[in-house]
Amino acid sequence: MLGHPGADGEGCAPGARWPLRLGDPGLVQAALSARLPEAERSRALQLLGLSPRADVRAVAVVVCEPGLLHRALHGCAERLGGREGAPTAAHVAALWPTVGAVLLPGSAAVPPEAEPGPAHTAMGVGPATGPQQLPDSWAQARRAARFAGLGPTWPRAVVAEDLGALALLADLPAPTAVAHPDVAALARLGCGPDGEQALATLEAVCRSSSLREAAKILCLHHSAVAHRIRRIERILRVSLSDAHGRQRIQTALLLWQLNAPGNWRSEQESSRQHGGPHSF
Repeated sequence: MLGHPGADGEGCAPGARWPLRLGDPGLVQAALSARLPEAERSRALQLLGLSPRADVRAVAVVVCEPGLLHRALHGCAERLGGREGAPTAAHVAALWPTVGAVLLPGSAAVPPEAEPGPAHTAMGVGPATGPQQLPDSWAQARRAARFAGLGPTWPRAVVAEDLGALALLADLPAPTAVAHPDVAALARLGCGPDGEQALATLEAVCRSSSLREAAKILCLHHSAVAHRIRRIERILRVSLSDAHGRQRIQTALLLWQLNAPGNWRSEQESSRQHGGPHSF
């Protein structure tokens, strides 16, 4: 579906910065695996045509259903750019029914507003590393993909370096996270009347500098947002006008979003549906 263009880039989709190569999934998986010996990873990189001296960047592409994956991989690779005048190949491979990888040169520039192609696609971009550190770039890309499109204020493409300390929240075991009283309270709120609306309002308010900015995100009048927040505060018994309460609820909300049942971006949900760990 993605094609195999020639060295001159003929056959690339319009707007692509470099040729796309449909990589052997086994070789890409071997190159990304932290469990294989270094010699085997080096062999896989060599067979993929990647230089042992050039930096590489791993990108994780996750979709909610298998039928979207090939189109999503193509769209993600097409939207990521490299240095002008230095065209190189982007290796693309479907690794599982809903998870794929794109291997880019380390020089690839990630546009600030990069968005994956089809809806219900999450893209996590790992840091540029030496080829032998590619498993670490992949692990960070998978972690970043868990944050992509979580709510109305989250982009569908997240760069690992931009997460900072927030990335640590994704490493907390799901049973521990959802058992915390604050997270459990948000889970009950989400299951109640207008629960999805309430959680979206909470996120917009917690991640905005003002009520008016949150109202703009939600396409509501600011008085309507204020009314919703007063109701939510009564239910949670926490004041969002207080800095401590706001930070507390924002952290709990993020933990719930990362670990909510049915979150197709997460390692646990993908493994449950399709089998096998994605960390190799």
